[in-house]
Amino acid sequence: MKFAKQLVAALFVFSSLSVMADDRGLYLGGGITRVETDEHQLSDDDNAYKAFVGYRLNPYLAVEGAWVDLGNFDGKYGDFEGHSLQATAHFGVPVGQRVRLFASAGVHAWDADNDIAGDSNDLDLTYGLGVEVDVFRNLGVRLEQEVLKVGDLDLDQTSASVYYMF
Repeated sequence: MKFAKQLVAALFVFSSLSVMADDRGLYLGGGITRVETDEHQLSDDDNAYKAFVGYRLNPYLAVEGAWVDLGNFDGKYGDFEGHSLQATAHFGVPVGQRVRLFASAGVHAWDADNDIAGDSNDLDLTYGLGVEVDVFRNLGVRLEQEVLKVGDLDLDQTSASVYYMF
C-alpha cells in the first residue's frame, strides 16, 4: 500500500486528461457583428456578419479562420464598405466545465470598396478578447471584442456568435 497515494493521484490526472481530450476538434460558427469607428468623417457604426471555422487543439489553444463583412459607413469625404479574411490563434483559459475566456491574435487581409480607408486592400494585425459558453456538448455561444486596423482606420468589432463542434 506504499503506492496507494501515487496510484490515486495518477488515476486522477489521467481521468482529468480524458475530460480535456473531449474539448478538442473542428468547429464551425457564425454570428452578427457590430463594427464601430471613432473616425469623425464616417458614420459611427454598422451591423455586419461573421463566419468562422477553427480547430481546438486543447482547452487552451485553438486556430481559426474567419470571413467578416466589415459593414458600410457613409462619410463626408467618401464611403467605406469592406470585408476581411482572418487567421487567428485563440489562447483560452477554461473557467469551470462550460466557460472559456480567451484572447486572440492574428492577421487579417482586408479589402475596401471605397478609398476612405487609404489603401483598397492590405494585410494588418488583429487582436481581441472574448468568452465562450458551451451550452450543450457540441453547441456553444461566443461574445468577443476585436480591434482591426484597416488602412488609416481603426475598427472595433463586437461579435455575438453560435458555434458547433464536430
